[in-house]
Amino acid sequence: MSTYVLKPRPPRLLGLAALCLTVAAALFGIGWAWSQRWAWWIAAAVWAALGLIALLVAAAALRNRRVQIDLDAYGYAIHGPEGERTGAWKDVTRVALSRHRDKLALYHGERRRTIVTHPAGVCDDDFLRLRHEISLYLDPPSPGPRPSPPA
Repeated sequence: MSTYVLKPRPPRLLGLAALCLTVAAALFGIGWAWSQRWAWWIAAAVWAALGLIALLVAAAALRNRRVQIDLDAYGYAIHGPEGERTGAWKDVTRVALSRHRDKLALYHGERRRTIVTHPAGVCDDDFLRLRHEISLYLDPPSPGPRPSPPA
C-alpha cells in the first residue's frame, strides 16, 4: 500500500501573520526604548494577537485542504475536503488527465467518475508519481511475447 499527500500552497494569510508579528516586535522595541512603555506594549500585544490569530487560521486552512490518497492492489481511497471516496481498480474503465495537468479523473463506466484535484493547482512530483502508480495498477502485465499475426 502506498500513500500520497497532496498539499496546498501556503495561504497569503501567512504573509499577513508575519507582517503583524514584525510590527508587534517593532512596537515592543520602541516601547522598550522610550518612556511610557505600557502604551507601546499594549499596542504590541494587540498586533501580536492579530498575528497569532492569522497564523492559526492559515495553519488550519493548510491542514483542511490537503488530500491523502491511499493505493493498494485492490483499489484506492481518497480522503480530502470533499469527503471520503473509494473505488476498486477492476471497476475503473478509463483515466484522463486535465489539460492543465492538475486534475486526474478515474472513470467507472459512463455514469460515475472520481476526480482527484491537486489542492495547489499544479502538477508536482508527488502528483506525477501518483499518476504513474495508478497507471501501473490499471495496465495489466503482458503475458509474454505476442504471437505474430497469420500471413
